[in-house]
Amino acid sequence: MAQVRLAPSPKKIGFTGAAGLLAILLLLLILPGVLAYVNLAKPETRSLVIELEQQLFGRELTMQDVSYIPLMKTEINRILAVFQADPQPAAAQAVQKQAADLSEQASRGQGALWIGSIALISSFFLIVSLHITGRPLGLLVNERNLISLSRFQTLLWTIMLLSAYYSAASLRIYGLQDIGNALNIAMDWHLWALMGISFTSLVATPLIHTTKQAKTISPDEADKLQPADVEGSDGILYANANFSDASWTDMFKGEEVKNVNIVDMAKLQMFFFTIIAAASYAALLLQLFNSRAPGGLTEFPAVSEGLLALLGISHAGYLTSKTIDRTKSTP
Repeated sequence: MAQVRLAPSPKKIGFTGAAGLLAILLLLLILPGVLAYVNLAKPETRSLVIELEQQLFGRELTMQDVSYIPLMKTEINRILAVFQADPQPAAAQAVQKQAADLSEQASRGQGALWIGSIALISSFFLIVSLHITGRPLGLLVNERNLISLSRFQTLLWTIMLLSAYYSAASLRIYGLQDIGNALNIAMDWHLWALMGISFTSLVATPLIHTTKQAKTISPDEADKLQPADVEGSDGILYANANFSDASWTDMFKGEEVKNVNIVDMAKLQMFFFTIIAAASYAALLLQLFNSRAPGGLTEFPAVSEGLLALLGISHAGYLTSKTIDRTKSTP
């Protein structure tokens, strides 16, 4: 059985240590507020508030009045609440358009905020991995010192959806929209099913490997294999001797000693299904963020049943392929 060893944790300071993690958390908290301030400080946003206050409530405000950001937030929410609770008649179409413009002005930059959140959350994960494993992408390496495809896909979906949820909720928390329901962002059950499929692969993989780790390579099979691979094997599974030996190609190779130098088609297929699905969903999210719809992102777009079925079949094939022994073992 291979001896699993982690690389020594490097001693670094500044933005690759605790100070860096704290800076990332602070930026995550500050960026939505900065974006809100920039949106509310624009002359066009202030002008719309002044005009709508006069038309809807008969209240005369000046540029000096709306220069106070807390007041701006309060008035924007009050104006938009009128249209959400009691849609205006056709005669007030001009006012409706002004309210829609105001909502757009207050919600600008959501797409950029989401991209920034992705970068910050990813950086946080990478720094933690660097200090624990000695490699930025060490969090993708499993117990056998191999980069895991199931870890990769779980990390991908986690960062994308977590950052999207935070970006949508944080702007509403800062009062640009309905702050009372800031965290009430709906997620379609298909999306939960997609996440469930990914986590199932992450959890089921070690369970399947446990059975193979308990097996011993048969003598006649061992004679046909590389002595170093047999000596360092984990049961009938291949394992790298050192953590630093992990490579991105591990995601596409067979997992047993016998097929480690063969491309695993089930892994290759699942990788592309995951990338295509994630890229398509990310493009849809970005489009929704940039649309600046009233109320911001209040509901995650649904995953189609066809895509969910494709991913389900791909994961089922991936897990089924893992259960099959390619290396002969002793009874």
